[in-house]
Amino acid sequence: MGERATYAKLWRWISPRMMALALVIVVIFEGGIWYWCEVWEQETRATLPPAVRAEISMLEAQQKKASGVGISLRLQHLYSEYLYPRYLQQDDVQHELLTWGALLGLSLVVIGVGGVWLSLRMSRQLGAVAVAAGNIAKGEFSARADIRRDAPAALKELAQDFNRMASSLERHEREFQASSAAIAHELRTPLTAAKARLQALMDGVLPATSGNYGMIMGQLDQLNRLVHDLYLLSLASAGQLELVQGEFNVRALVQERINWAAPRTVSAGMQVDLDVPDSLVVQGDRDRIGQMLTVLVDNAIRYAASGRWLGIVGQRLADGHIQLQVRDAGSGFPENCLSQVCDRFWRADGSRSRNRGGAGLGMSVAWAICAAHGGELSVSNHPDGGACVTLLLPGVRVKTPANSARARWLRPASPEQSVLSTHGFGAGVGTNESMTRSSP
Repeated sequence: MGERATYAKLWRWISPRMMALALVIVVIFEGGIWYWCEVWEQETRATLPPAVRAEISMLEAQQKKASGVGISLRLQHLYSEYLYPRYLQQDDVQHELLTWGALLGLSLVVIGVGGVWLSLRMSRQLGAVAVAAGNIAKGEFSARADIRRDAPAALKELAQDFNRMASSLERHEREFQASSAAIAHELRTPLTAAKARLQALMDGVLPATSGNYGMIMGQLDQLNRLVHDLYLLSLASAGQLELVQGEFNVRALVQERINWAAPRTVSAGMQVDLDVPDSLVVQGDRDRIGQMLTVLVDNAIRYAASGRWLGIVGQRLADGHIQLQVRDAGSGFPENCLSQVCDRFWRADGSRSRNRGGAGLGMSVAWAICAAHGGELSVSNHPDGGACVTLLLPGVRVKTPANSARARWLRPASPEQSVLSTHGFGAGVGTNESMTRSSP
């Protein structure tokens, strides 16, 4: 919410209450003056001679019926002779001053009570935010501000925004601590292995063969990938990730990345089904989005090869966005870890463990690239089994060919079909599209 909107909402809460308080003060003064005048007049008339009091009452009754000059002059004369002098008597003046003083004192009491009531409703919520802010400043990132039911709506929103900020700080602190330990471990493991192997080569324990040097090079490559991914994530977090914007065909990019992974999918015995219309065009950085697709395909090969199936479906949504779904037939994500899949260095237990390779940064990198394009990345487990990653990317409107097929999910083929269909990858085709298209 903007500053002006917040100010207006708080002012709308305060102003009617202040106006009501002012109205109460006016009523107290007006009512007090009227009551004092009535009491004074009744007491004063009671002290008049009976004949004078009767004449004044008669003239006042006649005054209400008609307006006569003689009657008005006579009534004015009686007022001047009997009532007005008493008004200026010392006792009456003192009584009036005491009355005004009492009214003023009562008004001050009402103002004080009303002000305290209003300030308490505001200060309790502000105080809760201040206490939580003090605790966070001490490092207690789990502190939250209580939401007071009687607080103004603007202050409630302030407390809610503060709590969201505190949750974000707590999450970043937790990620920072976990990342620091994970980075140290991820750097130490390949460094230690490379150092030990290099020392063995220097001492003559291991022969100086290309295989041993290749293993050292592989460990250094692992370090290089880790540093590169961390650098990309730091740029994305700072909003400094540079994108080379352009329009490109989604199907061509997906096909390219599948072709790159063809040797690994063939080795794993995986069938790859592609259902992406030729008409889909995305606005973005082709290389970065290709990197994101490579991460998703690599994860499916690495962690879901047991399902022996990988499917990629694309379609244009009604709002113009391009939706891509990458699904495998493996064990899926642990249900209690779905919200952590895109955290840095996250690994699930079991099938997605450290011994499968990788530093646990792939999904973080994919999420960062997707977010940099203004898109969305979500993960879920498909009802038919396996993990499903859904991407939403900004699309470009193009004329749709009349014979384009609508994207739809198909169930994975049987294991026997999967093994047979992957044999066509040798020529660089990468998919068995005939098995994935449904009749229109």
